[in-house]
Amino acid sequence: MSAELVTMNPTELARLAGMRRIAERRATQAQIALELGLSLRQVERLYAAFKRAGAAGLASKRRGRRSNRRLPDAFQ
Repeated sequence: MSAELVTMNPTELARLAGMRRIAERRATQAQIALELGLSLRQVERLYAAFKRAGAAGLASKRRGRRSNRRLPDAFQ
């Protein structure tokens, strides 16, 4: 099993802690939804990603990519 380094911001770390509590059955998805200020459906989606890919499933997939709104280099 290879250890993979995942960069996460504070929001993603809070979500990871919540998903771990759900997995350990120390909290319900509804409780985590209230704590994180998310809908139950969003927590269900995040938990499915967590089960599928672990911590990497909660990290932003856009990290490291250019913004869609970035101006072409010719304008700068």
